[in-house]
Amino acid sequence: MDLPKTVSEIEKMFRLYKPENRPIAGKLQRLTGGFSGADVYSFEALSGKYALRVWPANFTSPDRIQELGLLAEFLNHNVSIPVAGPLRNLQDQFSFGWNTRLAHIEPFLNGQPIDSESPPRTQMTSAMKFLAECHHACANYMPTVISQPRILQAGWGYSESLQYRLRLLNKQDDELKGSFRSHPNRLIIDENFQQLIDQLSLQLQLWKPVVLQNLQMQAQQLRPVLPVFRDVWREHLLLVDGQVSGLIDINASSSDSVACDLTRYLGSVLGNDSEGWQAALEAYQTVRPLQPVEWDSLLTFDLSNLLLSSTGCLERYLSATEESVRTSLLARLQCYVHRLKTYHQLQL
Repeated sequence: MDLPKTVSEIEKMFRLYKPENRPIAGKLQRLTGGFSGADVYSFEALSGKYALRVWPANFTSPDRIQELGLLAEFLNHNVSIPVAGPLRNLQDQFSFGWNTRLAHIEPFLNGQPIDSESPPRTQMTSAMKFLAECHHACANYMPTVISQPRILQAGWGYSESLQYRLRLLNKQDDELKGSFRSHPNRLIIDENFQQLIDQLSLQLQLWKPVVLQNLQMQAQQLRPVLPVFRDVWREHLLLVDGQVSGLIDINASSSDSVACDLTRYLGSVLGNDSEGWQAALEAYQTVRPLQPVEWDSLLTFDLSNLLLSSTGCLERYLSATEESVRTSLLARLQCYVHRLKTYHQLQL
């Protein structure tokens, strides 16, 4: 994304915010925007450090950004650790126009993600208790009426994630090689990568029937649903001095089962470490005990996410043009395939 060329042009883009929330001297520093297609920058302001998120061109819903901003405000009034989300501007809106795209600013939170190579038990305990605190608070969330909301009042219902994954897996082709060979970026693929694709294809064939059977049953079970983050990856929970210091990137939030958050985070940090999972879930339940239907569906949430995330990661890797993004995607894909190959080791 091309930035405005002069300081005055950049300052004009932030005119809807208080002076203390605007970039000092118009300076913006590019950050890695993840895999969503958003452009993300950090900047220093008189009131602290912030992040600017410019949403992808195909995202056109200010109501959705407002919904995220309201959830972040609620959490920051009800939990003990900061949650980064869209901030209100002088017009009481949570987003603004960035040329032809939508954008918002949010606090830039300090900290580092947990070390997934050897995550200390105390850090995992801190992370799980914080997630439980958020889920406990969200059980009392009363959303403001907005158009087509995804973040709803807590209650009992069906998991949209499980139903969506069931539909996707029913449509998914087990054979990856056809689309792989026809992809325009195929010439950059080496023999080792081809072996990785073959391994992934085999794991899909092995695990898909098991997952489909479990999804068909559990997608029709009533369970507690409440506002959850749905994409709590390892990098999203930050720590300082061994304790959780903040949560970033809540942009996938929706009303669903807490199992979305638990399995996404634990899988990205602990892989298939059964003892680690059990200890982490025990820490979570000291704050918010899991219902039997929540516990019983954890592995289905985890394995269905693994199958769909691995194929989605492959497609993004083949389409990516930035080398840094491709490197991150390849590392994640290798992690997914390794987990699938050893998934039988995970017992709860």
